[in-house]
Amino acid sequence: MKKLVNIMGGSVIETESERLMCMGAAKMVVELGQENGLDDEVILKQMQEKTGLSLEKAKLYLAQYGNPKVVKY
Repeated sequence: MKKLVNIMGGSVIETESERLMCMGAAKMVVELGQENGLDDEVILKQMQEKTGLSLEKAKLYLAQYGNPKVVKY
């Protein structure tokens, strides 16, 4: 399946397989980062560098795939 995506005033065709691959890579970066005790900011930066995601998309994937922080009292 192809869909048209607007980027900076232009249009790009994004295939479903490309989107799924990006989601899988983002999930892996989040899981490995959290397993290794990295801060969310570091995980976001790595997601952007490794997958080419925007900061906004990276934050969405972090919220979707990340484990919530445990608050100790």
